[in-house]
Amino acid sequence: MARLNSALGDNKRNAAIFFLALAVMAVIIALPTPEPFYKGTEAISLTADGKIVMAVLCFAVILWMTEAIPFPATSLCLLVFLHILGVENFKNLVKLGFGNNVLLFLMGAMGLSAAMTSSGLARRFMLWMLTKVGRRTDHIVLAFIAIGALLSMWVTDMAVAAMLLPLGVSILKNSGCKPLESNFGRALMIGIVYGALIGGTATPAGCGPNVIAMQYVRDIAHLDVTFAQWMIVGVPGAMLMVPLGWFCLMKFFPPEFREIPTSLDSIRSELQGLGGLGGKEIRTLVVFCTMVVLWLFGSYLTPLLGFKLPEAFVALLGFVLLFLPGLRVFDNWKEASNSIDWGGLVLIAGGISAGMLLASTGAARWVAWGLLSDVGGFHPVLRVLAVIALVEGLKIFFSSNSVTGAVVMPLIISLGMDIGMNPWVLAGPAGIAQSMAFIMVTSSPTNVIPYSAGYFKIAEYAKCGVVMTVIAILCVTFSVAVFGSLAGMNIW
Repeated sequence: MARLNSALGDNKRNAAIFFLALAVMAVIIALPTPEPFYKGTEAISLTADGKIVMAVLCFAVILWMTEAIPFPATSLCLLVFLHILGVENFKNLVKLGFGNNVLLFLMGAMGLSAAMTSSGLARRFMLWMLTKVGRRTDHIVLAFIAIGALLSMWVTDMAVAAMLLPLGVSILKNSGCKPLESNFGRALMIGIVYGALIGGTATPAGCGPNVIAMQYVRDIAHLDVTFAQWMIVGVPGAMLMVPLGWFCLMKFFPPEFREIPTSLDSIRSELQGLGGLGGKEIRTLVVFCTMVVLWLFGSYLTPLLGFKLPEAFVALLGFVLLFLPGLRVFDNWKEASNSIDWGGLVLIAGGISAGMLLASTGAARWVAWGLLSDVGGFHPVLRVLAVIALVEGLKIFFSSNSVTGAVVMPLIISLGMDIGMNPWVLAGPAGIAQSMAFIMVTSSPTNVIPYSAGYFKIAEYAKCGVVMTVIAILCVTFSVAVFGSLAGMNIW
């Protein structure tokens, strides 16, 4: 009975939120068009279609923030209302979102991630790294962060957290660490989160919003951004965050003992039990290396091949290779299909459709100029820092990186174009920042996985996370300032 009453209460709450979101959308549409902003003598106006797009997006944001209905369903609502209200015909709406290369890239990247996990290759690498650590507690925490970051560059951050969690819990239980009482437990579990999140910022394959940011730059600003360009600024920033994140955890949660009382023999035994590389592991490694080489050096092969190798094509090629005779990793289509977050792809498709219309109707430019025009007067380095800080602030309210990107990226790209700055200089760091959910446990599903083990409180995560967020903002800004010119982000 209590469960039934709770369900009824949730239904009433969700219905109330849904109708509130509808009311907000209707009010915004009914309001008179605001006065234009002026850039010198140029008037930056909000068009009628732009106002409707903003109204529909506000409707979606309310539902995304409250999770009154599932994220993918909210994205589908975007398509429904944008068509009904006459902003764009349905065929073009579907083409903008579901016809975007991003979906194929993510499908291929998810397939590769699943192959690395199911074949055992990722776990073998993880166990091998842990056997090199020793018994010192601070070294173990650092190893978990570093291993998580390395894996998360290519494997989804949720999968990385899920793989590391049982190993971490095993070490804690064998060491007699009790949930909510052990600083070593707090540091190790939060370290798993940090490693997964940090690694996801380093490459476009590390996290879905990364490639979405790249595609927005291509579609809105018409700039070609490569896989390697992202890594030029993403990898140094991640390399800085790993030791600094570890240092932060050691200061907030110094382990109660210097060395764990038990050895890592169980991990060594598990690694030895795996034997040599299996057939699936070797085939996965071949496909993985092929994809990485093509992602990094595909542009150099274009003159030789006579055609381009876009990131999405390479991801799709790798996914196909995992099924071919001689390289087959998946036993059947169902196994591969279960590894793909179809709901996440729907969420992204709807968000991209709305984001593209936000830009094409001029609404993104109007909002960016109204809210962020003062940023144009900052030094370029401070502009980058301000944009990253803005994204990090918004991360507190959203539990989906893709949602954050759908709302923010068109605004930031429009701002860059309006102030005469290369949009990639602002959009790249903002894209990296989308994945850095260091303050709220609820800001990313990845955070919830180690939290579920019960070794730290939400308040403890936030306390350390505020400092870690500042560190992350400075690391990304530093990376852009130092290495940005090599990635087409010249800010000096």
